[in-house]
Amino acid sequence: MVKSCCAYECKEKFIKEGSLSFHRLYADDTAIIAQGKSPQTFIPALQKYILSLETWLTNWKIQLNVDKTEAIIFSKITSCPEVKLFGSPIPWKNEVKYLGVILDRGLTFKSHIEHSREKFNNAFRCQYSLICRNSRLSLNNKLLIYLAYLRPILTYASPVWACTAKYHLNKLEVLENKTIRMITNACWYQRNVDLRQALKIPSLKEFIQKIAEKFFEKIPNIDNTTMAPF
Repeated sequence: MVKSCCAYECKEKFIKEGSLSFHRLYADDTAIIAQGKSPQTFIPALQKYILSLETWLTNWKIQLNVDKTEAIIFSKITSCPEVKLFGSPIPWKNEVKYLGVILDRGLTFKSHIEHSREKFNNAFRCQYSLICRNSRLSLNNKLLIYLAYLRPILTYASPVWACTAKYHLNKLEVLENKTIRMITNACWYQRNVDLRQALKIPSLKEFIQKIAEKFFEKIPNIDNTTMAPF
């Protein structure tokens, strides 16, 4: 996959999609995806697609930020042929960030989970005075801060990475449990499951599963060719 950044939003498809290479656009982020059994199969198709993209960009006078263009292969293969964009080699990366999601070569989403944890902790510290045990804010308002502001940080794009290992999901659930215990001023002997039942909220894993199920149920009913399977 090659990820790039255009100078402005473009929604028009610049070339006809083929069986090996196609692109996805969102705002100023563009992803070009090629698939095949080996680099010898999809790299030539990817390079051919990029050449067509160069022609289209030149004709429409759209500037591409080559310095922000990265490539990644989702495989255990350690070396791949060089791919060029406007004569500049595109570096192969072990991780790329697309639409706020960190994609690694093995699609384990370990780095994305760690990034989400760090982002959550920063937001948690900013809201600490409002949700701490000594805060005079009501329980309902504390819970609202978590549900409306903090939890979405943990669940962002969760249908994409919900298949990650339980070990990584447990790391996120630890943050949720810590937050719930703080906003409820729970004692050490009170169980997390009892606190969630009292607050009438599902566990983070259950919530992520529910989001993913709704997302994939809606896809077949969306009249959008960009949502079609690869």
